[in-house]
Amino acid sequence: MSTQLPAEVAQALTAFLLEQARIAPGLVSRAIVTGSAAAGDWHPGVSDIDVVFVVTRDPAEDLPALAELHAASDPHIDGVYLTESELAHGPDTVQTAPQVVEGVLVSALAGAQLSWITWRELESGVQAVVDGGDVIWTPVADRHPGAREGVVAHSRDNLLDYWRPIGDGLEKELDGRDADAPLRSETVRWVALGPIRLVATMETGEVLSKTAAAAFAAERWPEHAELLRRVARDRAGHRQAFTVRDGREALALLRACVAVAEG
Repeated sequence: MSTQLPAEVAQALTAFLLEQARIAPGLVSRAIVTGSAAAGDWHPGVSDIDVVFVVTRDPAEDLPALAELHAASDPHIDGVYLTESELAHGPDTVQTAPQVVEGVLVSALAGAQLSWITWRELESGVQAVVDGGDVIWTPVADRHPGAREGVVAHSRDNLLDYWRPIGDGLEKELDGRDADAPLRSETVRWVALGPIRLVATMETGEVLSKTAAAAFAAERWPEHAELLRRVARDRAGHRQAFTVRDGREALALLRACVAVAEG
């Protein structure tokens, strides 16, 4: 059992990988845990488990059984199925792949984990290999040339192409609403944490956890430090109440992040 992963994550993944090996023998040569679970920022009830499954053959015939396995996983075990060759060539050459989002497996999905963010995270992930009835856990040894430059470019593009329009939409949604009206915590967390992670990646070349990104942003934009503290606490399970006023502040933070990308 890996001491680098939360116990709940390691237990869920061990059971999952053993069952995966049973229903699709020989398909997965190794599985690499990325995202919050590998970064020490995984929280029950909030975080999924993200995994890159390295396959030895076209998984098309195995996908129906795998879809049922992913759908039954709790917490959700999400991820992407890729060959060693696809990993070696990088995300720019992979148009689609079998991917799992919130427990739903799509046989040929573009985007999602097919970005340099995943390839950069692979370099600091935790690897699992099924060996008979056991799962062997080790630090990953993958290195992907171009990943550092790739995540910087991807983060800038994502802020401009994805988050800037979201900011425009959120501004319209909040316009005219009472500042003290309640707002869903998931919305505030999403808007406050997503863009700042991209700025952190642009400026460091690393993929920070959401909690680490909140600390990074609190230093960069101290006027938003209190909101970021509350958002991080809410994500960690210490529930906070948020209002439209908080949503507008999160929007201001989003706008500041987009301005960095606009340069």
